[in-house]
Amino acid sequence: MLTISTLSAWQRISLIQKIVCSLFIIGILLSLPLWHGQRLFPLAPMIPGLSPLPAPVDYALVGLLLVALLLNLLRLKPLFTMILLGMVALLVFFDQMRLQPWVFIYFLVLIPFALTDLQTEKNRAQYSPVLLNYVQVLLIGIYCWSGLHKFTASFIEIVHPYLLKSLFRVPEGHWLLENPEWGYSAAVIELLVGLGLVFPKTRNLAVFGGIATHLLIIAWLSPLGGNSNYVVIPWNVAMIGLVLLSCYGQKNRLLVWPGEHPGLKLATPALAVLVWLMPALNLVDKWDAYLSFNLYSERISHMFVGLRGKALQQADSRLSAYYVEGNLIEEGKVIDMTDWAYKELHVPVYPGGRVFRAFGRHFCKPDIKPEEIMLVTYRRPFREGHYELLSCKDCVK
Repeated sequence: MLTISTLSAWQRISLIQKIVCSLFIIGILLSLPLWHGQRLFPLAPMIPGLSPLPAPVDYALVGLLLVALLLNLLRLKPLFTMILLGMVALLVFFDQMRLQPWVFIYFLVLIPFALTDLQTEKNRAQYSPVLLNYVQVLLIGIYCWSGLHKFTASFIEIVHPYLLKSLFRVPEGHWLLENPEWGYSAAVIELLVGLGLVFPKTRNLAVFGGIATHLLIIAWLSPLGGNSNYVVIPWNVAMIGLVLLSCYGQKNRLLVWPGEHPGLKLATPALAVLVWLMPALNLVDKWDAYLSFNLYSERISHMFVGLRGKALQQADSRLSAYYVEGNLIEEGKVIDMTDWAYKELHVPVYPGGRVFRAFGRHFCKPDIKPEEIMLVTYRRPFREGHYELLSCKDCVK
């Protein structure tokens, strides 16, 4: 930690950029089926009905994205970052499933590097502190809203007991499981980390809290916690690097409107609106969960697709690997879209209504009767009032 505290603002910013680019590459490689269109799992383009990219083109784009990341890793140049951000935006445009939380956060971190020329010593000395301030603004929004979203019944009923059982091996009947309200302590800690990053006097303590949080998540998502969601482990490693390098030993007063650079003067307040204010709309379902840092709370929607009759007969035979066990619907089969996404793409479903409607359009065909297909979005635990039935007509609106 003493070594980190002696790093200059430029050294910190340079390391942040390298960490993000290198772990972005690892995240893409771990979720490679997500990034091309030659897969069984349906695409969810921004424009309904948009034709997918043909096989050579989509593979080429993924390759070019990796090359762009390597270029940015080797050379810090605004043009290279602009190209990288453009390619990420293009790939997300053709499939919203790619807008995973880690992709969104990496994208936001890289924006100021496209606006700032840091190739001269003068610019590095002048603008690096402003870039660190930008990252601090981002992290405050992430931690505060991630904590606030956990003040829900779904977190203490589902996530908290699962964490205790899988990672800490807490047995049934233990007082921690009998008193689930203790689960809110995790939400309080995460919220305090975000608030602690605001003030110079509490910033170092908040950094330690943030690091501990991510180490816990890494352990939980590893085989140690009985999980195999390896894709988000690099993201949590990146978050440790971000909070450590941007905040530890930094005594600057947080600025939402820095005046040193024209681009950052606009980018920083725009970021504050995006990550401090806009997530509030998710509380009334007017803003996407992942764009609101609604993470590990289970206050998100999932989707079941039920097939029977002609819909089941016409379904791809490879779907049999993803059918839910048991007879959930009479004379039919049910697909849990989240389970399918994890198994094929190695990422969760992007929990947005327009994405669910895209899935519905994939299964709805003109010659299939309404009663032969069932589209259900739901929130866990699955109970009355926690689900909504969609029709094929709903999916074409």
